[in-house]
Amino acid sequence: MNVGKAASIIFILPFFIFACSSTKEIKKPPLFSHEEPVLSKGIKANYDGTKGSPENPTTRFSTDDPDVIASLKLKNLSGKHTIRWDWYDPNGNLYYSTGDSPIETSRGKYLREATAWHRLSIKGEKAAHYPGDWKVNIYLDKEFISSKSFKIKSVSPILPEVDVDIDIPKTQMKNPDAIALVIGNGKYLHKDVPEVTFAHHDAEIIKKYLIKTLGYREGNILFETDATKARFEALLGIAGNYQGTLNDYIKPGRSDVFIYYSGHGAPDPDTRKGYFVPADCDPSKIALNGYPLDVFYENLAKLEARSITVVIDACFSGGTSSGGLLVGSASPIGIVVNNPAIAREDTIVLASSKGDQISSWYPQKRHGLFTYFFLKAINGVADKNGDKELTFQEIYDFVSDRAEGVPYWAKRLHGGRVQTPELQGINKKRVLVRY
Repeated sequence: MNVGKAASIIFILPFFIFACSSTKEIKKPPLFSHEEPVLSKGIKANYDGTKGSPENPTTRFSTDDPDVIASLKLKNLSGKHTIRWDWYDPNGNLYYSTGDSPIETSRGKYLREATAWHRLSIKGEKAAHYPGDWKVNIYLDKEFISSKSFKIKSVSPILPEVDVDIDIPKTQMKNPDAIALVIGNGKYLHKDVPEVTFAHHDAEIIKKYLIKTLGYREGNILFETDATKARFEALLGIAGNYQGTLNDYIKPGRSDVFIYYSGHGAPDPDTRKGYFVPADCDPSKIALNGYPLDVFYENLAKLEARSITVVIDACFSGGTSSGGLLVGSASPIGIVVNNPAIAREDTIVLASSKGDQISSWYPQKRHGLFTYFFLKAINGVADKNGDKELTFQEIYDFVSDRAEGVPYWAKRLHGGRVQTPELQGINKKRVLVRY
């Protein structure tokens, strides 16, 4: 069962101990025993020789509580043992099991006292969607020793889970040399720049797909939220110097590069050049403190990557999804972009809208509208010929479908708004996902 962070294993071996000294040498170990398990909202666990002790013991929790802590005090621990925690949801289903986790001391020594514990995360996690009566069963040396019941009460509205957030396809793809840059700019420092409500969430879910579906290593994903202009430049380089952090990660000729951006874009009304809007940007001076699209693409064209994929959920017209204006122009304007990167056969750019359009949100799905349908496509529904290979042309055909895709839902959700995704690149039949 994939429970994400909802039941992350935090099992403390005999590091949290209480004894006159630390371990004791023995010829014949004293009788091994345990106390009754305790449920609490926290645990005081120190590495200075003090024991792990429950804080705020209780059997009543709420969806606003970070965790349920189950702890078990062990006495006269010596030799090798195992412990297991099985968590059951209100429907009686096994929610998570740690399996039999080993605990042991050095040969010929014992611990007078040790505390083992495990955490069930609640707030913001899957468990928060299951208020009611829970229980945790504890097994020591594969023998059942106790069951502790507790209640999780819903104290705030729980939003329904979004299909593309939980139905993330697991493939056999492995791409250990692939590098990704994922940026979600949601919160901006300037008072006139509205928040991009779902940008952080967009970025987080894209990262999960990169790991689980596309086979990227988590350590090869550069992940940023609310990136400033300085971070854009450090990651992507500046005019005349492309050697930013992204370039440093690339293995020449071996690394596939994937770049995703969710946030604001804006035009310079005088030059009609497009810019990413960094978190510290003043959009009225976008030419001075925005990150230029021209520089972005010029620097990408110089990377020694095996392939480059760019996915952008932003508009560069000056308008916003809420209907306002990001720059002081009378109406959204089109932009002119110099993009030498798409002259490379290995480069694809998939954008949420045309240069003079506004990119929309999908509030019910808590994503940018384009990002939602992009993720939906990767889920496999866009593989129309059923060959288990998803090409960029298939993705584009799905997201741009006028009856079911972004154009239809932009018009339906936002009062007739026109939003048409764009696909650029020579090899549009390049495969992104193999199922």
